[in-house]
Amino acid sequence: MQFVFIDEIQCTQKDPKFYGLGAAVFNYYTYHKFKEAFCKAFENLGWNSGIEFKGKYLFSQSGDKTVSVEKRIDFISTITQEMSSATNSRIKYYCCTNKYGDGQINHLNILKKLISPIKPLGSGSKKLMAFYLDQNTKIENNKIIDIINCATKGMVFERPFFVESGNQLPGVIAVDVLNYLQSWIQLSPKESEQLGLFSINQRDKEKLEQVKKIISQVKNVKQIKY
Repeated sequence: MQFVFIDEIQCTQKDPKFYGLGAAVFNYYTYHKFKEAFCKAFENLGWNSGIEFKGKYLFSQSGDKTVSVEKRIDFISTITQEMSSATNSRIKYYCCTNKYGDGQINHLNILKKLISPIKPLGSGSKKLMAFYLDQNTKIENNKIIDIINCATKGMVFERPFFVESGNQLPGVIAVDVLNYLQSWIQLSPKESEQLGLFSINQRDKEKLEQVKKIISQVKNVKQIKY
């Protein structure tokens, strides 16, 4: 079985029309290792469990103001290391973006492209895929279900689950963080623009280098052209 976590990609302060979806895909036998490592790293972070951790909090004092930016970066670096074993990737990350906004039609069109390369593995119960999507009240759930069932030829465990993101869902946090970093890559390919996007001044280039390292740790990243 595979676990597929899907969340939106946006960066309204940079480009209100920029929109997309990201998917983090784990095999069942590696997800539990990632989740155990995530829970341990989150406990060490000392983050207020009542405040959801988000990728956009990485370089700011938003969220839990008692946790420094350095600790946040260390936390993300730790969990991305857990996305990859010494020889292989424990996660596949897919993303698809465009600049047509967050309306329902565009959302559904992106979803079709995003999940098209995500194929069932093996036979029997191994072919099943469990989908977890961050709840989006702008989009009709039934339309999303139809697209996923069609694309996976019905190999969906029960039905796609629409969830409220939170610290108890490491897979959703993983895709949220990767989406945030991907928005940086998509919108600001030049280093000078990247610094501005994250509101980081030139003195903070070391932090930027750390983020590049974080991204490089995720070995299996696929950008799907719209």
